[in-house]
Formats: sequence, C-alpha cells, structure tokens
Amino acid sequence: MNLLTSIAAMLGTKARTWAGIPIPRHQAPRKPKYGSVKAHQRHAAKRRARRRARRLNHY
Repeated sequence: MNLLTSIAAMLGTKARTWAGIPIPRHQAPRKPKYGSVKAHQRHAAKRRARRRARRLNHY
C-alpha cells in the first residue's frame, strides 16, 4: 500500500507541474543590499567560529 501511495503522490506532483500550477519552493534569503553574498557568508562563518570558540573557551 505504501508503494501505491508514493506513486500516487509522485503522479500528483507531475500532473501539477504539467498543468502549469507552480509548486511552492523554499524561500531563499534576500540578496544583500550592500556588499556581496560571499562577503556576508564569510562574515557569518567568522561570527559562528567566534561564538563556538567562546562557547568552548578557545580564546
């Protein structure tokens, strides 16, 4: 029964795409107003590393 359910779900999504009904996707974060995406990613990585170091007492 599980196989039939998965096939039915797959056909349902295919039929929706063929019918032109948009499937809602994950909303990506907005593009930064100033600076590049890569700069923001680097800054976020450094911030995560600092917080992790502070949490683990790695000063």
